[in-house]
Amino acid sequence: MIFPLTVRAKLSCKTKRQAFSNELPRCNQAGITLNQFKRVWVEIELTFWQPNHCLPVHPLSRCCLLVFIGLHGVLSPARAQTEAEHRATWAKLQRQPLTEVTFRQSCDLIQTIGQTNLAVAYDLLAHYVPTVQKTGTRRWTHILLINWGKGYESLNRLAEAEPIFRQARQNAAPDANLYADALTYTVQLYTDWDKPDSVDRYLALGERIARLANDHENGSLIRTFRALSRMRKGQPDAMRADFDEAIRLATGLPDKNALFMARFNRATHYLGNPEQQIRAYDSLLTLTTDSSLIRKPRFYERTTVYFRNPRPTVLYNLVQLNLLLTDYDNAGKFADLVFDALVRPNPQAPFVPFIYAEMSFVKSYQGKFAQARALLDSSRRGFGGTETAIPYTTYFLAAGRLAEQAGQLGKAADYYRQSLTKGVTAGAFSRVPPEVFYARALLHTGQPDKARQVLAPLAKDAAANRFSAVGLYYFETLAGLRKAEGDLPGYSLALDTYHAIHDSLTSLNQYRAVQQIMTRVRMRDKEQQITRLNAENTLRADQLRRERRYYGIILALAGLTIALLVVYLQNRQARTRQRDVLQQSRSTQLEQQRKLELMENVMQAEDNERRRIADQLHDEVNPMLAIATLNVSSVLAHETTTSPTGQKLRRTQDALTTVSASVRGISHRLTPLFIERYGFRGAIEDLARSINLSERLRLDVLVIGFEQPGTYPLTTLNDLYRIIQELVHNILKHAEATHATVEVVEHEPPHLTIMVDDNGVGIRADTLTDGMGLSTIRAKVAYLNGQMAIERKPEGGTLIVIDL
Repeated sequence: MIFPLTVRAKLSCKTKRQAFSNELPRCNQAGITLNQFKRVWVEIELTFWQPNHCLPVHPLSRCCLLVFIGLHGVLSPARAQTEAEHRATWAKLQRQPLTEVTFRQSCDLIQTIGQTNLAVAYDLLAHYVPTVQKTGTRRWTHILLINWGKGYESLNRLAEAEPIFRQARQNAAPDANLYADALTYTVQLYTDWDKPDSVDRYLALGERIARLANDHENGSLIRTFRALSRMRKGQPDAMRADFDEAIRLATGLPDKNALFMARFNRATHYLGNPEQQIRAYDSLLTLTTDSSLIRKPRFYERTTVYFRNPRPTVLYNLVQLNLLLTDYDNAGKFADLVFDALVRPNPQAPFVPFIYAEMSFVKSYQGKFAQARALLDSSRRGFGGTETAIPYTTYFLAAGRLAEQAGQLGKAADYYRQSLTKGVTAGAFSRVPPEVFYARALLHTGQPDKARQVLAPLAKDAAANRFSAVGLYYFETLAGLRKAEGDLPGYSLALDTYHAIHDSLTSLNQYRAVQQIMTRVRMRDKEQQITRLNAENTLRADQLRRERRYYGIILALAGLTIALLVVYLQNRQARTRQRDVLQQSRSTQLEQQRKLELMENVMQAEDNERRRIADQLHDEVNPMLAIATLNVSSVLAHETTTSPTGQKLRRTQDALTTVSASVRGISHRLTPLFIERYGFRGAIEDLARSINLSERLRLDVLVIGFEQPGTYPLTTLNDLYRIIQELVHNILKHAEATHATVEVVEHEPPHLTIMVDDNGVGIRADTLTDGMGLSTIRAKVAYLNGQMAIERKPEGGTLIVIDL
């Protein structure tokens, strides 16, 4: 909600009670009950006159109050929650752990409830504060106490607010910044309560704490309150010094609230000249666009005194002051800005009919009577009902002026008479008392006696505001009254005074107009100068860009040349290193190749030697042993086995058989002749048959592939045979196995896999190095460019996999 009277109306207890009692007869005339009146009064206090304002103290506008009385039903939400629903929501929230999130949710709920049910909101605060205090979080407690206290203070329940602010000070004392906040609100409390001794005490303490905490914002606010205190004491010089210090402290702060308060109150209270006030308010308009003033903080976001709706407030004051100086053109311009700020964003708002009435009144002063009538018609439609029931003074003032312009003097007098029953105009655009207009209408309708009675109480106000619209219209009406009474000297004196005021205001407005023209001329000259400087700067910038581009190209070419040189040198060094590395690699490769060739030659020589020995054993020694065994067998056939000779021959035959088998085994170990004669598969199967004949081990073999002769060199097959032979020999010697399996699988040549496993004891875990046999096997596998893996099987035994 935004109301036209956005100026702060902080009242003393006496003033509020008086305003409250004065409005009851108006409520009775409007058919509004006492309870409805109290409710709307609370809404006004909560919505607009909260303690987070710091504005001048002046009488409450009766018309402002009647606005809300007439629309109190509209202000209520369409569907407000019941107290039971609020308490249920609160109970659910309080069952959750107290965190920053739940604390803020609780604050938001209290703030929402307070818009429609203050009693419930304060009851929840009373129960929530002790809960939060138990957490020891001073900041949370500070937020609750400050907002609780300022809520009571805004309702003029100052005695109830006092102990809450005392508790807030006690809670915040260890924290200088929080303590400064609490002291600032305490000063405002006692300022509203009209307790100067308490104000002075807490002003001194607040200033000292803010200085210790280096808190410029609270320090500035304290200085502003001190200046207002000086105003009450009639100390203008000290008041100016305090305002200057408040502005100095607030200057440079990111939050412009304290700066705006200081400058606004200085313009309102210290500057008594309307012209000076207008200049001060003009300079404030730029400040009102600052985001820190536009934004309205939540319950938990700010505990420092702050100003609400600054821009409409300044614009409204500018309309009033320009009307007071009878500068109707500027008043109309600022009134249009007020209209744009308040009505256009929310054309259906309840306060819109009141703004229409104010705008109609201003347009009538400007002589724009057609617009004034249209605006007044919109105001009447907005209010609804009969015209006499409209609860707003300015409506009848505007209607009276339009009736005067139409020559309907009796109707105008009736409108002005009704304006006197609708409230005072302290918050309206025009500060001219409506009695002046009514008295003038009475003179026009031939009622000088009644006009004298209406005009007499205004003499003091006119004298105090002589050189303003108040004095101008008063003395104009007084001159008419003196003329009607036949008092020519009085008429002449009043007329001279009127013309003097008129000439003074005209000269002042002409001077202001000239100043405005000069200002615009200076601004135009400055704009032209700025344009010229910008053009020069543009030319200079273009020249600098061209020079930078030229030098940049030169530097780029130089850099490119250096970079290419560096790249060339690096590439040359890299090629040299690559050549050295390649040469080293070739040397290493040749050395390895030489070693391999030497190893192959040695192995070939060994293989040839083994083959020669095997051939001799197989072709020479073994046949001779066979012949000897045959001769012994033929002689043994003629001898009995029991004779000594027969027994000797039998032992000789057994020895020859054993030697023949040993020679045959040695021959096979030296070179597997079966590979040449029967192929690789036959050699492996023959090896298995030889092992199985010993009955020490059951050896199963599976050979897949090796069907195409010539696929592998004979030396390779010999190496494979010896690897398998050595693995089987290790099983016989170490494994204590009863069964073993040999699988040889040929994949895509030259890729093959050898798998040997047994059910023996397996390789011991503490075996750190290979034996002689395994070392030989690993060397052969490495020579053949293969890989070998040995695993201990979980169920016992060993698995060896060779991939070639």
